[in-house]
Order: sequence, then structure tokens, then C-alpha cells
Amino acid sequence: MTVTLLLLALFGHAVLWTGFVNRLHASAVPHRLINGLSYASLVAVITIPVALVARIWPAMAFDKLPVGWRVYVTICWVMAVVGITGWLWRLAIARRYHGEKLRLLGRRSISPLVDERHQHPLLALPGNQCLRVDVVERSLCLDRMHPGLDGLSIVHLSDLHFSGRIGKCYFEEVVRLSNEIEPDMVAITGDLIDKAHCIDWLPDTLGKLQSRHGVYFVLGNHDLRFDTYRLRKTLSELGLVDLGGRWSEISVDRDDNASKSENGKPDKCSIVLAGNELPWFPPAADMSDAPARRSDGQPLRILLSHSPDQLDWAIAADFDLMLAGHLHGGQIRIPLVGPILSPSRKGVKYASGMFYAKPTILHVSRGISSEVPLRFYCEPELAHLILRHTPTY
Repeated sequence: MTVTLLLLALFGHAVLWTGFVNRLHASAVPHRLINGLSYASLVAVITIPVALVARIWPAMAFDKLPVGWRVYVTICWVMAVVGITGWLWRLAIARRYHGEKLRLLGRRSISPLVDERHQHPLLALPGNQCLRVDVVERSLCLDRMHPGLDGLSIVHLSDLHFSGRIGKCYFEEVVRLSNEIEPDMVAITGDLIDKAHCIDWLPDTLGKLQSRHGVYFVLGNHDLRFDTYRLRKTLSELGLVDLGGRWSEISVDRDDNASKSENGKPDKCSIVLAGNELPWFPPAADMSDAPARRSDGQPLRILLSHSPDQLDWAIAADFDLMLAGHLHGGQIRIPLVGPILSPSRKGVKYASGMFYAKPTILHVSRGISSEVPLRFYCEPELAHLILRHTPTY
């Protein structure tokens, strides 16, 4: 029993410090301080278990520990229960709960060509998936959406992390794959540039993205380390629409629109697109003066946010769909367990995938790249989202 309790305490210790690091990286604390606290946390993760085992092992009794250690062990036991409960929820309950609104339609895994001049040593590790792209097609049922928008398609890209560690031609291939889909719009949810020299990549990469109704973007925490004015200006000059802290209304008419006006032409449907870059770039879009929702469901409200932590804000602002990234799906997933590191106030709850919290559907991308090119059981993702007025299954 003592060994079981000790193992439970060690597991809770790992949950506690992992949770601290996850929430630290979800904040707007300067990245140098974040890095320092992260390294300190790593030291704590290693040294505290050694000290705890050294104190318990000789007597094999918790009641002989000093008061401070007993308090800490009790906290660890509580965190162990929290961690196990959360894992069981995600594994057995949450997946079924969201299934009625969201459906995976198909996927194909692709290995794009990579420029050998930009190879990083970590890319040579067996099983590293950083040079693959998981092209995923998902159906999302939005109850309040106008029937005329049924079938609207969105390519969702996030977390490109241009740094030179992965060659530019990798991202050119990602753009080609997106254009091949011929989406109605493209949404990019932050963390575009890690190294200043890679801004020169934008014309040959994101500047080549094509869609019927525009390419929209917000920035993320890594972009904060760069000249954001220059980045926004460059992207805007390439034809991309900056939604950082603002909203924009567009009219959409689709050739296959099922809703026709009296003259037989497709009705134009309204969509409000907005951006929330909190906590790094305040403020979020002011929705108080955005068009009010009409009885026919218009305008559809879509939010681009770098972090899924803004879901509560999206719900309060009555968004139908929220697109986010930032968490990279954890980058490293352990079979059956899932992701461990996820820089969110919610931990790994929204690490990646589709979620429903009335009235908002949240889609969290695993991202295209990362600062550290290391991924296991967590391929980069290009998501093709198809919006449906009524369930098609």
C-alpha cells in the first residue's frame, strides 16, 4: 500500500508541475521570464521526487514525514485524482458528447519535400512527424446557420513558426495543398514568424493562398517577439485581411447555394469575422457595434483566436464557430494517455480537435510547425472544415 501511495504521489507531482508550466505558457508573461520559470520547474520535477523517495523509503511510512512534506504529498494525491479523472473524461465521455455536432469525414497523411539546406538535427529522429501534413476534412453542424451557407468550406491553418529550421518549400507545399481544396475562405490563427529573416518567405507562401472570399489572420504570442507592425503590414500588402482586435462583415454567395432569390440567383448571406489575440495583443474585437443576429440566423459569427482559452469570451459574444491553435496538439502524445504539455489555462482539455459549448463550436488546430521541430503521434495539421446547416449523417 505504501508503494502504491508513493507512486500516486509521484504521479500527482508530475500533474501539478505540468499544469503549472501549461498555465504559465498561456499567460502574457514576458517569454524570457517564462523560459526561466520553465527551467526552474524542470529542476523541481526532477529533484522533489528524489528527495521524497529518500525520506519515505527507509521507514516506508508517510506519518513520519515532516509537516511540510505531508502537506505537499496530500496536494499531490489530490492532483493525481484530478489528472486521472480528467483523462477518463476525455477518453470515455467527452468524445461521445461532442459527436452529434462534429464529424471526421476523412484524412490523408502527406510527406512534403523538404529543403536539405534547412534540415534540423531533431528531424532525423526516428518517428519524428514534423515533416508530414495530416490533411483532415471535418463536418461541423451549426444549428443557427442560414441554409444558404450550407457547405461553406474553410481551410484552417495555424502555428506555422517560420524559423528556417524547416525549409521554406515545406510551407510552399502546405499552401499548394490548401489551394488544391479550393476553399471558400482561409483562416490563419497565429504564430507565423519565429525569425525575422523569414518574413521574406511570406510572398512565396502565405501570399500565394487562394480562396473565394478571402484569407484572414490573427497573430499569436510568438509574433509578439517580432516587429508586429511590419508583419501585419506585409501580410496586408499581400492581400490577407488582419482581424486582430477587430471585426469585419462580408457577403457570400455560392454557386451551389440552395437558397435562391425571386430572380433565381443565389441569395447573399452575411458572415461576421472577428479576431481575439488575447492575452498578448489587447483588446479583443468590440462586438457591441457588430450587426445583430436576425431571425434567419444571419450573420453567421466566426472568431479567429490564437488561444482556445478565449472560448468563454466567444460564448459570451455569441459566436457560432471559433478557430484556434497555440497548443500544437501537445506535439508529443503518449498512446492511450494523449498529450502532456499544452500551454493553456485548461491544460490538455482543448489540446486539439473539435468541441461544442453552446452556442459555439471550437476547432483547435494541431498547427503546421513548431519552434522545436519535434512531434510524435501528433502530425502537423491542415484542416478542411465544411459547415453544415443540418446534420448530414
